[in-house]
Amino acid sequence: MVIYRSTVPSVPIPNIDLFSFILGSNEYNQTKDLNTPLAIEGETGKSLSWNDIREQSSLLATGWTQNVGLKQGDIVAVFAPNQLDHSVLYLSLLGAKCTISPGNPAYTEAEFEHQIANSQSTALVTVPGLLPVILKITDKLGLPRSRIFLFGDKQVDGCRPFNSIKGNVMVQYPLQGVDGYNDTAFLSYSSGTTGLAKGVMLTHKNFIAQILQTVQAEPKDEEPVHDVILGFLPFYHIYGLTSLIFNAYYKVTPVVIMARYDLELLCQLVEKHKVTMASIVPPVAVHLAKSPIAAKYDMSSIRLLGCGAAPLSKEHIESLAKRIPAKLVQGYGMTETTSGVISQGLQGGVAGSIGILSPNIECKIVNEHGKELGDDEEGEFLFRGPSIMKGYFNNDKANAETFTLDGWMRTGDVGKFDTKSGEFFILDRIKELIKYKGFQVAPAELEAILMGLDIVADCCVVGLYDESQATEIPRAYVVLQPTVEAKIRKCP
Repeated sequence: MVIYRSTVPSVPIPNIDLFSFILGSNEYNQTKDLNTPLAIEGETGKSLSWNDIREQSSLLATGWTQNVGLKQGDIVAVFAPNQLDHSVLYLSLLGAKCTISPGNPAYTEAEFEHQIANSQSTALVTVPGLLPVILKITDKLGLPRSRIFLFGDKQVDGCRPFNSIKGNVMVQYPLQGVDGYNDTAFLSYSSGTTGLAKGVMLTHKNFIAQILQTVQAEPKDEEPVHDVILGFLPFYHIYGLTSLIFNAYYKVTPVVIMARYDLELLCQLVEKHKVTMASIVPPVAVHLAKSPIAAKYDMSSIRLLGCGAAPLSKEHIESLAKRIPAKLVQGYGMTETTSGVISQGLQGGVAGSIGILSPNIECKIVNEHGKELGDDEEGEFLFRGPSIMKGYFNNDKANAETFTLDGWMRTGDVGKFDTKSGEFFILDRIKELIKYKGFQVAPAELEAILMGLDIVADCCVVGLYDESQATEIPRAYVVLQPTVEAKIRKCP
């Protein structure tokens, strides 16, 4: 059996609740000014300091229990674009010993209803603009408006702003009666390897492990840097949730918050706030590398870009480096792994790789029959470790399909460990492989070729069955750069 482990030493994970872990004393908040802006609203410049967030979330935690009647283990759904006080809300609900179920504010009505009903949420927080569709669903499900709360400071249709229910005393931490190793902190939704979105039970331990594993993997000999992070990734998504809220606030690193992605505003904020770090995804990397908008602004303050969700091609890495000569770090993770479990780390890595395993994480690679494979062999990634999810909520079938009997979590992602570089490579997803005349073709490989063309902004390759050849063939759907001129040509 080949089990891969990190080359970075493991780190112990304390059995404590996430609220107390973030706000309790640590090496970062003992050495930094806790009254300077920590959460900064990009468009308005409004801000909250670390002390503001601690005080407001602690008072609000008391309010949830005393003034609303939330109980330990209650599930609270949250649907909103990024807000200045998102961290206050999340921490306060954790301080009230509740479970948070964040979701995409761009959901359809059916998707909202699925998550609210499936999660068995007993309260909900949203923004006024979403109230019409939310109330239609919650009225149908029998969730009273006294349990619907809003970001902002106005009451709308009987729904109160959550800031209005603060208690008079701050909750004391560490919290009593919370089992950090087993109690669910977040119920995030993911399709997993197949099917409808399922509730992913992420424990306090999962998040704390993710934070400590990230810190453990960082170089210890670098001089301290006054970093500023750009925060446009959505706070409901595991990537934004971990990197822009919990990791950043644990380390007391300022975050410039964007409610949604807009390239011009992004560039303006980088220039204005001298942003040094940004977590991005491949489409944004392409925009930064190729868009004339990005060329108008001074992006030289950026020293580190973290890219996840999909691998960047060598061509894109090179074109991005020409415009923003920052260190680019790629990695791999999913909701079920509490974000990253493989990363190139701040030291960088081989172009095209996703790096090395995080501390504490184990990986093995298997073929379609479950046979364990070795170095340089392509197969499905399986993981286990302290940041791997507890399981899917009320879904025994999905849990049985996802976890092996000895506790390994299947990912549905195909990759390999490359002995030459000592790093992992992600190749594709099992269910997306195209079977062309008996050969398996990875759409990601074809997409990487197309994305290497300057005229292509985005693309997607899918497999279609060709009856005449009795085989699947790949078809590409391409989005061209806006500067590309259309020409009508007559086919011969």
